[in-house]
This record gives sequence, structure tokens and C-alpha cells, in this order.
Amino acid sequence: MNHDTTERDGMRLWRDPVVWLVTAGLVTWSLYLAITVLSWRFQPGVAPKSYPILTTLGLFAGAFAAYVVGIWSALRIRAHRRLMLMIVITSVLFRLPMLVSWPILEIDIYRYLWDGAVVTCGVSPYRYSPAQVLDAEPRAELPTDLRVLVNLRDSDPALAVILGRIHFGELPTIYPPVSQAVFAWSAWTTPSGSSVFQRMVLMKVWLVLFDVGTLLIVLGLLRLAGRHPGWALAYGWCPLVIKEIANTGHLDAIAVFLTTLALFFAMQAVQSRYRHPIARTVLAVLFWALGFGAKLYPIVLAPLLFLVLLRHRGWRWATCAAVPGVLLAAILIWPMLPDSAHGVERGQTAPPAGDVPPIPTDADGAAAARPIAQDPSGGLKAFLRHWEINDFLFMIVVENLKPSNERMHAPAWFVVMPRTWRTRLVRRPADRLSVSPPALAFLFARGITLAVFVLLTLILAWRAAATQDVEATLRAALLTLAWFWLLAPTQNPWYWTWVMPLVMFGRCRAWLAVSGMVLIYYLRFWLTNHYSSISFCDATYSGQAFFDYVVVWLEFVPWFIWLTVECTWRTWRMARHVV
Repeated sequence: MNHDTTERDGMRLWRDPVVWLVTAGLVTWSLYLAITVLSWRFQPGVAPKSYPILTTLGLFAGAFAAYVVGIWSALRIRAHRRLMLMIVITSVLFRLPMLVSWPILEIDIYRYLWDGAVVTCGVSPYRYSPAQVLDAEPRAELPTDLRVLVNLRDSDPALAVILGRIHFGELPTIYPPVSQAVFAWSAWTTPSGSSVFQRMVLMKVWLVLFDVGTLLIVLGLLRLAGRHPGWALAYGWCPLVIKEIANTGHLDAIAVFLTTLALFFAMQAVQSRYRHPIARTVLAVLFWALGFGAKLYPIVLAPLLFLVLLRHRGWRWATCAAVPGVLLAAILIWPMLPDSAHGVERGQTAPPAGDVPPIPTDADGAAAARPIAQDPSGGLKAFLRHWEINDFLFMIVVENLKPSNERMHAPAWFVVMPRTWRTRLVRRPADRLSVSPPALAFLFARGITLAVFVLLTLILAWRAAATQDVEATLRAALLTLAWFWLLAPTQNPWYWTWVMPLVMFGRCRAWLAVSGMVLIYYLRFWLTNHYSSISFCDATYSGQAFFDYVVVWLEFVPWFIWLTVECTWRTWRMARHVV
């Protein structure tokens, strides 16, 4: 009898979702401790072939499995403040070991550290590229502001090391002023004489504070939408978010926080139970502008926010709120524009962005130093004209437009457009315009995908404006950001963190899987390190080309099939229910 009772109690215990949640949390914590230890094998100076990339990806895969179990468990626990507190505390605990880890396979944080030091010296970070400062001779005749940066380089050994590690140092910074303010704050609060690692940790601490702030706003959005608070775990425990912010220290945490806060105030503004709707409307627009000033992607949410506020508040208040928001956005972006107050001086000739070699590239050589101010928009232009990585839909379009492939003699295996058509569409216009055919094909592909995205954005914004359902509006924002990423030529994994605060509002569970799927991107480094000059598994391609033309298909095609099947099944069930 006692044995049977004990067995039944044991079965009840393992059926308890709290036990599953706690177990998933302990497993996740252990995995992040292991990743933190492994991260020190990614330090500069370690041979790239020695990087434990596959082992690290395996640990992240385990963390993603525990993440899925955690979501499943949290949604089966009664909604209570203790559950929300547990989600917040565990989310913070998972980030703590990653704060003292070494950045894994991404080094953008060096640019942030240098930009912050530049701003604290009173010099615009858009004026000179790191390569110019690195190569400038102290005894040469230099502009006053460039000499300030050279003195900064020579007076702080840690900053000199940071300067030499910046990726694409021949380009001026691409990061907008609000993010620059955070970089400057981090530099200002950094004790003098701090090591490179200490500076990185402090920068990541500030970014994680924005990250945790986003989690708190997600809890607020779930309450507004009447959803179970356990869904907050979809953001708080997400391995992608933890890796890209707490480990790698990507600045996207700043814009994600501000944009999510803007959506929060916008959702409050359209609900009648909240007082002072006009003040909330103004706050929504102002925080949207600040998000745009941190990273430019919130611009894609402008049509949705405007139409929703217009539908619920009318022309008068929507316009009155939009005008200061647009003015603030313009002021914030002004330092990055050509010929601005911090830009190229009249009479000087800055190197055009079109002269920058195709990017990303693994070239080690730095551009020759030029003792003149650069075009402040040079980095942004290079990004918009050249950057292409981990893309799928855009890759299919652009490869079917290129008359020839830069990486191989034969076209990519999925090119179906006849060569004569590609020549007629691209090569001949390129010859007339004195532009390289690949560059023109890239611009054509951008135009095509942009047109598709604009159409989708307007449809989603119109539908969101026609409903008073908060969840439907947030779902429209999710789909806007998701398709912006899916149609872009640059699908860096950390860009998907833009979507994560809203991923729980998607009807299809396939959206949750993207944050795990995109970690496949880091196989690109392993293939580059081990198969840069030899083919992988006797394939036609080697290294990066194998990833771009083979692995990317394995990354995205199963997911698109999943999304299509799930959407079709849901549509069929809804139609059947209506009938």
C-alpha cells in the first residue's frame, strides 16, 4: 500500500509543470556555465581552427531544447505573480555567467568601445574611420580632431588594442546617435586603466539592463493582451537573445527596448480604460523616434503605428503626435547624413562607399589612412549597397539576376533564369551606367524585395488599424518585423532579436523556432576555418560558398515548409469552423 502511494506521488510529481520548469531552469543554467567556460577558447590569438564551434553549438541546441520545455511548463502553471517573478529572476541568472564570457564569433563590441571613447573626447564617431586613426602618424600634420584621437590611441594601451581589433575598420561607424550615447555613457563610467575585457563586461552590463527592461515590458504587453504571463519566458529564456546580448554584447538591445516600450504605450493609448490617452500617444511616438535613433529598423513600424493611432485617436491627435516624433527622428539621424555639421568639409573629397570592396569579406588588409574627414553616411551606404549574409529569399532573387557569379565560374545551382535574360536585364544597363553588373543586380534585387515588403507592410498596417484587438495589432507588428528580416539581404541572427518581444503573439509556432534555427549561421565560421580552400564532403562548393549555397537551404527550407503547413492547417480549421 505504501509502495503504491509512493509511486503515485512520484508520478504526480513528474507531472507537475513546476518540476519541469525548475528542471529546465537548472539544465539551462548548467549549459550556460559550460558555454561561459568554452567561450575563453574564442579569445583573440587563438587559432580559428581550434575554436570549439561545434561543441558550443551543441550546448546552445541543448539550451534551446530546455527553452521549449520551459515554455511548455510555464503555460501550464496558474498565472500568478510568483510565476512572473520566477521568470524574471531565472532570466537574470542565465545572463550573469554570460556577462563574464568572451564574445563568441562576433566582435562588434570593439567598435562600440572605440565609438564611446571617441564621443567622450568630443569628436564625432562618424568623422574618421578606425583605420584612419590606427594608421595616422603622430608627427604628421593632422586635423585637430584627428590628432585628439591619435593622442587617445597612444595614451591608452587598452584602446589601442581595441582599435586594432575593429572589424571593417576602413569604414566609419554605422551606429546611430542614441546608441552612441549609450556607448559614451559606458566609456564615461569605465574606470581609467581598465583592461579590454573589463571594458567589454561593463558595456555588456549596460546592454543587459536594456535587455531585462524589455522583458518587463513584455510582461506588460501580455497583460494588455490578456495572455498568460508564462509567455514572457519566450523572451526571457531565449538562447539567441542571451547569446547575442549577454555574451556578444550587440547594441540591438537598446533599440529593442525603446521600440517595445513605444508599442506598449501605443497599445495603452488605443484602450479606453487608460487615462490620458493623448499623453500615451505622444510617449509612443517619442519612444519610437528614440528607437529609430538607436538602430534604424523601427522605421518599418511607422505605417502601422500611424494608422493604428489615426484609427483610434483621429487625424488631429495622430498628426500632433507624429510631428514631434518625426522631428526628433530627423534630429537624431542628422549627424549621420552627408554634409552635416560633423561630416565632410567643403572642398574635401571623401572616398565613395561604392569603392568599398564587397562586404562582408575576410580580407585582413586595412585601407590606407586618409587625413580627411569621411562621409558620415559612408558606413551606412556600404551596408545598404554591399552587405549580404545568411539570406535566403534575397539570395534567390539576386543570384537569378547576376550575369555571372563572383565566387565561382558557374552560376549557383538554383539559378533558373537564362543567361541571355540576365545579360539583357543587368549587364547592358550596368555598362551604360558604368556600374559593375553584380552591384546593379544587388540594387535590382533590393528594389524587388523592398516592393514586396512595402506591400506587406501596408496590408498589415491597414488590417491592424481596422481592429481594436491589442493582440491582433501586436501580431501585425510581429509579422512586419519578421518579414522585414526574411526579405533582407542581411539576416544576421541578432537581427531576429527585434522580433523576440512579440514572438508570443504569432499564431504559428514556427515563429518560435526561428531563434533556434538561426544559430546554424555560426556553422559558417566552422566551414570557413576548416574548408576554406577544399570542398566539404566532395561538394561543388567550399567554405563560405558551401554555407551560402547549401547550408542556408537546409536552414530555411524546412522552416518555410513548416510555416506553410501550419498556416494552411490553421486557415482550413478556421474556414471549417465558420461553415
